[in-house]
Amino acid sequence: MPPNRRPIYIGTDTEDAVCERHGAMKEKTPVVTFDEHIHALKEPVSVRSCPDCCLELMRESGGPTASEEDAFEACWRQLVDEGWRNGLERLFTDLGRGAVDDGTIYLHETVDSAAVPAYLRDADDWNVRLREN
Repeated sequence: MPPNRRPIYIGTDTEDAVCERHGAMKEKTPVVTFDEHIHALKEPVSVRSCPDCCLELMRESGGPTASEEDAFEACWRQLVDEGWRNGLERLFTDLGRGAVDDGTIYLHETVDSAAVPAYLRDADDWNVRLREN
């Protein structure tokens, strides 16, 4: 029997972010778009994905497979839809309406910069663009 699929990893031990079937997972932005709002993880944890597992799951379920990113977004949305109201939301802080593109998090509403978790403000990997008043 093949190992279970592991399309998404959320945690602090990046060495544990390995798919038994496909190897090392790719780093993803530590935010999720849900209800048209950007929700950032409150604590500095790693979000990673296995593109191959996401693509496999989407092929089997009839989901989007045009790109690895489309498949990841669908897997992430499925995880969030299933777990959000069952406790997953407590790990995130709502930053209001926004978008994510190529390592930049754009916040479309006026947000106090203190509301953005410190690890995101200080990160070299992610750029947070606050809306100007």
